[in-house]
Amino acid sequence: MAETEDPSSTAADRPGDGGPASPIDAEAFRRIASAYRRRWGVRLCAAWPDGRVAMGVATAARGQHEAATRAREHAIAEALRWGEPTVVEYPGKRLAWAAPLMHNRRLLGGLIAVTAERRALPGSGGPAPIDTRQACADLRTSAEEMNLTNADLLAARRAEYDREQKRAEAIQDLKTRYFYSIREVYLREEPALVAAVRRGDRHEARGILNRILVEIYHLGGDDLKVIKSFLMELVVTMCRTAVECGGDPQQLLGANFASISELSGIDSEVDLSHWLVQMLERIMDSIRRHRREPSAAMLHAAMKYLAAHFQDPVSRDQVARMAGLSPAYFSRLIHQRMGRSFSDLVNQMRADRAAELLRDTDKSVLAIALEVGFNDQSYFTKVFRRYRRMTPRQYRRREGS
Repeated sequence: MAETEDPSSTAADRPGDGGPASPIDAEAFRRIASAYRRRWGVRLCAAWPDGRVAMGVATAARGQHEAATRAREHAIAEALRWGEPTVVEYPGKRLAWAAPLMHNRRLLGGLIAVTAERRALPGSGGPAPIDTRQACADLRTSAEEMNLTNADLLAARRAEYDREQKRAEAIQDLKTRYFYSIREVYLREEPALVAAVRRGDRHEARGILNRILVEIYHLGGDDLKVIKSFLMELVVTMCRTAVECGGDPQQLLGANFASISELSGIDSEVDLSHWLVQMLERIMDSIRRHRREPSAAMLHAAMKYLAAHFQDPVSRDQVARMAGLSPAYFSRLIHQRMGRSFSDLVNQMRADRAAELLRDTDKSVLAIALEVGFNDQSYFTKVFRRYRRMTPRQYRRREGS
């Protein structure tokens, strides 16, 4: 598409209010435009604040002169707003930036630079032909050195933007730290709450919830939206635990659905606390009325935990507590249901895992012993032989690893 000179204004035009014939002296414009073109290969024009061309040449494709005028106006306004040139889109796959022309605090117009996108943006073959950021900064400093703009005002605008940016970053950092502080409270208290729900210990569960609420309210302040999200997560966790302990899934699903509807309408901390206690009571009632083989459910929870931690120095009492069982009752359950002791069960899991590592990896026997939870290689060999009827090295040779 053919390009023509923008007819929006001429050097002799006046803005209509008895002002100067141009926002810049002709000799000053010639000097700055010539130096800028030599340095960057980019032409300049001078424009009024409304984007009409006052001096120099600005080309645009036929039918795009009005859009070009709006782009120049926008470039001047953005430069004044932020205190430095800012790249804006220009018709015809071009980019533009401006330095404001000022007398004291009065905006007279702007120096406009326009170049093709391909010259200002990096391509697949490497960096852009011109450093657009440096070209923008150079236009401003050139205008300041020739006293064509208000350098102090532009510096103040840049400083204000920098302060606002730092303030926004500080606020975001505070929100992030506050969010993770609440998350730490939740993660710290959740295991004890889950254990209390498994045991059906209402008194202990209420105490833990009260402790969570006090800490979350202290950290969360007035942000009920964030507080609600964590409390809803607590309710979901308690419902899931209740199902594992024999609670009626359909009833608990209904309680979960109802709780979401109720929660959306709560707008005070007092009502939020009351809602959470009610949810706890519903969950505990469901466990009490609909438990199916509670011992089996709790034993399943204990085995699930043990399967994830057998390689650690885990104790019988620790596993029993996580399952909501007394240590003595947990031991009896293992003997009744599995015909073995707790230590025998742990050693079996460790030996089974060691067999997998011996078969599927080239790790040393000592490394495998340490990985599955043994601190002594000779004891590991003794235990492994008890369950596999051969030493770890013999097992590896037989399996061909």
